[in-house]
Amino acid sequence: MPSTDIKNNGHDSHAEADAAGSRETRDLRFHRRTLLIGAVLVACLSYVVIYVDLVVEQLQLGVLQFASGSVGAFFLVYAVTRLLRRFGFLKWMNAADLLVLYVMLFMGVFVCSRGLLDKLLPTIAYVNSYASTTNNYKSLFFPHLNPALVVGNPHGKPQQPAAFGYFNGTTSGQIPWDAWAVPCLSWFLLFLLIIVTYLCLSTLLRKQWSDVEKLSFPQTILPLQIFDDDSATALFRNKLMWVGFAIPFIIYGVNGIHGCFPLVPLVPLEFDNVTSVFTTPPWDQIEGTTIYLSFAAVGFGYLLPTELLFSLWFFFALTRVGDVIARAMNIDVPGMPMYPTREYIGYQSAGAYVALTISFFYGGRKVIGERLKRALRLKTCEDDEYELLPQRAALYGIIVSFIGIVAWCWWAGMNPWFAAAIFGIYLFVTSVVLSRGVSEAGILITETSFRPGDIVGLFTPQSTWSHGDIVGLSLLNSVFFRDTRGLFMGFFLDAQQMAGGVRMRRRGLLMPIALGIVLSFIVGVASHLHLAYVHGAASLYGYGPANASWADGEAGSLLTGNFSPFPSAPFWFVVGMAAAGGLIKLRAMFVGFPLVPIAYALCPTWGLYVLWFPFFVTWCLKSLILKFGTTKFYRDALPFFLGLIIGEVGAAAVWAVLAAVLKISAPALPLP
Repeated sequence: MPSTDIKNNGHDSHAEADAAGSRETRDLRFHRRTLLIGAVLVACLSYVVIYVDLVVEQLQLGVLQFASGSVGAFFLVYAVTRLLRRFGFLKWMNAADLLVLYVMLFMGVFVCSRGLLDKLLPTIAYVNSYASTTNNYKSLFFPHLNPALVVGNPHGKPQQPAAFGYFNGTTSGQIPWDAWAVPCLSWFLLFLLIIVTYLCLSTLLRKQWSDVEKLSFPQTILPLQIFDDDSATALFRNKLMWVGFAIPFIIYGVNGIHGCFPLVPLVPLEFDNVTSVFTTPPWDQIEGTTIYLSFAAVGFGYLLPTELLFSLWFFFALTRVGDVIARAMNIDVPGMPMYPTREYIGYQSAGAYVALTISFFYGGRKVIGERLKRALRLKTCEDDEYELLPQRAALYGIIVSFIGIVAWCWWAGMNPWFAAAIFGIYLFVTSVVLSRGVSEAGILITETSFRPGDIVGLFTPQSTWSHGDIVGLSLLNSVFFRDTRGLFMGFFLDAQQMAGGVRMRRRGLLMPIALGIVLSFIVGVASHLHLAYVHGAASLYGYGPANASWADGEAGSLLTGNFSPFPSAPFWFVVGMAAAGGLIKLRAMFVGFPLVPIAYALCPTWGLYVLWFPFFVTWCLKSLILKFGTTKFYRDALPFFLGLIIGEVGAAAVWAVLAAVLKISAPALPLP
């Protein structure tokens, strides 16, 4: 059964457009005034996201790939737009205009939350602010820090006012821009080089994944329904959709009121960690397993193939079984550094990522190879005008931007070959597999269970790394590598898919993307620093400082020679490659083979810890529907599940606005 049967998801956009024989059919354009509207919305949303993330805390608007802040804000804007159109305003706005607003809102949330600023700003101020005689950061870190990359002069003393005031607040609340301007711009340059690489790489992969393999791109299904007036009207007139919408919206409404008036009962959605139930060995090793009900995850699960749903929760359960067996055999297995999983599982996942990357590029060798040959021969591809970038520009863009990234790391004090290795893994292995997870499995949380350094360490032991490499890697781990949520490349592929779905030229996405990124960075930095210097970042949401402390603590141990080798890591890495390769082969040999390789790679992450249960629930429901119901019943039930998604992200948007305007608490959304 396909993952969805609803209206065209953009797979055959070019073919259908050509069949129509009309350039207007293919080239729906957005209006320039939409960029102005989008700029205002991005500026407002950037402040709201920063305030809600840091001050309200319970609402985290950018932790999901299908970001509740972006989607919720879009639905509020869409509701206002439909209302105004009834009174004769905004009649000019079309599907391309809506897509532009959608893209810009996503850029705003990703930049201001987990995609960048949540991690960047605490990281570049942390070492100077928290250096002490106890941790000896001054002698360990300061000699290897480029002054242009951190707040506080590393040639000076620790706890300089700009860095110390960021975490502890100042009486004036004034932002010392002279200390922040150069580091922010320096890191923004690296960020832009990564963004260019993502844009180019997504251009090269799009045709293979969309037109040849026809992946379902689950996170584009709901937006495409909304962009089309007819399908949107049908959806919003469907009673089942409103039933689905009401369930999460009312429940989160009650929970939000409970935060303001505790006498109102709380509707529990998180049913404790199972470790508190299984307390005796070996069952006490089922750690980090939460039973949490996310209505949006249930809704998304309905859009996925049944075998993929099964694979996601099955492989996650298999990791729990493995831990129990290891404990029963009295095998002491250490945890993966910085991740809530065991090392033997984390390295299996790393091996699976490598195997999957090889299979993606090998499977697409014909399409991708032909395009690269044309680019190298300076020949124009026949469909270049309908791509986000010309193939030649995409190829050379990857080369130039990657050289720029390595040069930036060399400037930061790292060995160029070491930098090339870690960014090669990050950009062309980690990001590619996670983006495939978004395009194929609609994964809501783009996290891994390893970092590029963990793979590099298999071939060059940590004891051989230079101090400059260790210090530079600690910064990169904190800003980019450890937490990969807010994955821009995955969204760029989705955005290209949606552009094909609304018959908009994909190249038209470049301006909204660029404007959204630059504007949200400026507003986000100003908003974040304002709140930090008024309240003190240490008293705000603790994730950013904690993330920086984890990376610096690990680097401090390495700098003092405290290495923790895992001798069997290479073995488990090879096991992961072999297992993923075997699954790929079995899927190719046997139609209907129930285990999906991408699920094996994604299973040992925090995302599956909190989402395995809703996926399990949806698998049960969908299996029953497909077994005992008809195809019509399956289709008729779809609006209910879309309503669950709209209701949860809508609740997040409403509570974000209320919390920012009224300065009140909010329910925990979208995850515990």
